[in-house]
Amino acid sequence: MTNLFDQASKFLSNEQKKLLWDTQAITKCPKPNHINDYSFLVSPMAKAYEGYLKDFFLKIGIIDQYNYTSDRFRVGKTLNPSLRYKRYSIFQKLTDLHPEGEPLAETLWDAWKYGRNEIFHYFPNNLKQLSLDEAQRRINLILNAIIKSAQFVNKHSADFKS
Repeated sequence: MTNLFDQASKFLSNEQKKLLWDTQAITKCPKPNHINDYSFLVSPMAKAYEGYLKDFFLKIGIIDQYNYTSDRFRVGKTLNPSLRYKRYSIFQKLTDLHPEGEPLAETLWDAWKYGRNEIFHYFPNNLKQLSLDEAQRRINLILNAIIKSAQFVNKHSADFKS
């Protein structure tokens, strides 16, 4: 996992890197056996991911500065593939941006859904309590999404405005 942390940190702002380092530090601490839910391990990484996604969307020109700084812009709502035909859909904008945009949008959404939504929301009939291994898998999912999206920018930056 350390290699993923190192790779992803290249693409994060200083504030996001601090959250990544927090995640890395927490995952290295000894864990007691009696914890029922390790979701808290994912929390700082999920926050860094949200910030990273806003930076990414701004960089590739699919949100403007107003939405970037707005406290009303909701990454999950705009990235949700179920809402892809709404005018504000980031999922659809990524799909329209480039032929590789849709698979990337799926990757970003999966990391959002499993690395954030299922972690922070309470579902009465489906309480997502994560084992230590599952928490680490969710962190890796986020790290891989960051790396893939940064590679997309590096590979296709001429295809969109920055």
